[in-house]
Amino acid sequence: MMNTFTKTLATITLSLSTIGMANAADSLFAADDSVSSKLCVVAAQGSKIQLHKSIKDSGLSKSYIAENVTCNDQNILAFVQDYAEDPDKMNNVLTNGKFNTNVEIIDLAAANTKK
Repeated sequence: MMNTFTKTLATITLSLSTIGMANAADSLFAADDSVSSKLCVVAAQGSKIQLHKSIKDSGLSKSYIAENVTCNDQNILAFVQDYAEDPDKMNNVLTNGKFNTNVEIIDLAAANTKK
């Protein structure tokens, strides 16, 4: 009885510690104290309130950030798309709701023959 309990407890402890290590590996941090690095991390972390605060503190406009800030050699919108839990929500904050990931493919040859 005690042996089974010990094995069960050890298994649960090992499982929980493995989950904790996996989550720690996904955390983002700023490599330096630059404004752009802080904006990248905050945008990827997913808090709209924190992002608004960071944008205000930076003194930069949303459009400037969306067009000019790079994170790990990517545009901030692409970085957020790759690393954020809810990238559309965060990118909509940065683009004032104009961010769109929908792709529409139009067959130009077919469109020209219908005229």
